[in-house]
Amino acid sequence: AIYGIDSLKPALAYVVTVIIALFVYLFCAYPIYLATMARVNPKPFMKKAAKVALFGFSTSSSAATLPLNKKTTTEELGVSDQIASFVLPLGTAIMQVIAAMFVAVSSGYKVTFMSMAIIAVLALIASIGTPAAPGAGAVILFTILTGMGYTNDAALLAYSLILAINRPIEMLVTSLNVVGDASTSVIVAKKENMLDEEIYHR
Repeated sequence: AIYGIDSLKPALAYVVTVIIALFVYLFCAYPIYLATMARVNPKPFMKKAAKVALFGFSTSSSAATLPLNKKTTTEELGVSDQIASFVLPLGTAIMQVIAAMFVAVSSGYKVTFMSMAIIAVLALIASIGTPAAPGAGAVILFTILTGMGYTNDAALLAYSLILAINRPIEMLVTSLNVVGDASTSVIVAKKENMLDEEIYHR
């Protein structure tokens, strides 16, 4: 309200990068993982997981999506209930990695390959303990930034820009998370010989 819409323009690169990364992962990486690691046709998975992604997008909460995700994973994708119960509550951390790098670069910090690797590890560890509720990702992002020492005024300003536009990004991230959890369940179940492929392809 004080600085006008122009103050949000620097965040456009962040938004575009996150959206591209999410869609590439959703429509390219997950099908490749299923085809190579689980050796199943990804088309049935994408069709059956679409409603889970839509529900995750609308609620922006992986916890709210969990019952539907578990039902779909076990009853329509043929994953053992034991595998689904263990894998589905876990999450992914693409948004936090991209956001942390955006904050670091835009606030004058030097980002090396080692620092990117540390950010990725921190984001992965933090995502496991992230509360499955809207807005939790922004809190975890701040924890990562603090842990990396990205705390100057410019970093806080960049972080505030992310908060301003976080809601639609978080909705997309939740969709990716719940679909990723389901695909990982299929892969783990296949490795453990606990995947009913007849149900999966039905």
